[in-house]
Amino acid sequence: MNRPYAAVPSSEARGGGHAALPRKVPVKVEPKVFFANERTYLAWVHMAVILASMSVGIVALAERETPAGYVAKLYGASLMPVAIGFVLYALHNYLKRTAMLSRRDPGPYDDAVGPTVMGGLLLAGILANAFVKFYTVYYW
Repeated sequence: MNRPYAAVPSSEARGGGHAALPRKVPVKVEPKVFFANERTYLAWVHMAVILASMSVGIVALAERETPAGYVAKLYGASLMPVAIGFVLYALHNYLKRTAMLSRRDPGPYDDAVGPTVMGGLLLAGILANAFVKFYTVYYW
């Protein structure tokens, strides 16, 4: 049975005496870690469902043949790809972390870039809506 192990530095690498091969310590993954991964996935999907619901609601309740209605439909339609991006990001992270946990990888499980990119994407959609709204109010 192949069990992955994390390398522990030898006594020489730690500043000790004689040279020895690095010891291998088995990586223990507690069952609650799998549930934490699933809980994180569900939180991201929950946010994506909220964004998608807002997108559908804005498009459905937009005024018909007015410039403000067209802007609202454009904003509602622009929120849907953001929601889809949230779902794809959540699925990617969930599958990646589940595979790492199954292999008992000692590697880092966090993602510092993804949430920043997702937040920036959402912020870009909101700022684009604000820009278009101000443009239609003052120049249309």
